[in-house]
Amino acid sequence: MILIHDTYFYWTHRLMHHKRLFKLFHLIHHKSTNPSPWAAYAFHPLEAVVEAGVFIVFLYCVPMHKLHFFIFFFFSITYNIYGHLGFELYPKNFNKSKIGKWINTSVSHNQHHQFFKGNYGLYLLFWDRVMGTIREDYDMSFEKATIK
Repeated sequence: MILIHDTYFYWTHRLMHHKRLFKLFHLIHHKSTNPSPWAAYAFHPLEAVVEAGVFIVFLYCVPMHKLHFFIFFFFSITYNIYGHLGFELYPKNFNKSKIGKWINTSVSHNQHHQFFKGNYGLYLLFWDRVMGTIREDYDMSFEKATIK
């Protein structure tokens, strides 16, 4: 479910950044250039419809128990809030570890809000790395955020 949701999110999020769609779907969310946890779910109703689309995919394509559905949604909400914290929880050099280079971080999403381009992923950096949309200054920014 995480892989499906991450793929869905990356591509719909990137699409909402298209100049013809951005103002209609995604501008409200990007009014938070230095996001807080409150920004995690501050978005236009049209964006909410797009975001909810993945759950329809799950309902019809992924057999699961109601408990799994609840656990996944709880994880999704928690990770989205983490992405909008405005500070980093992962330790120094996590971004350079074998696993950490593929995990999305609060620093990555904060950069997305600052610069509006790149770093489109939700849970993972897989699509950002494969599609070349991870910001070149991501590692430096992560280092700077975790220096203390």
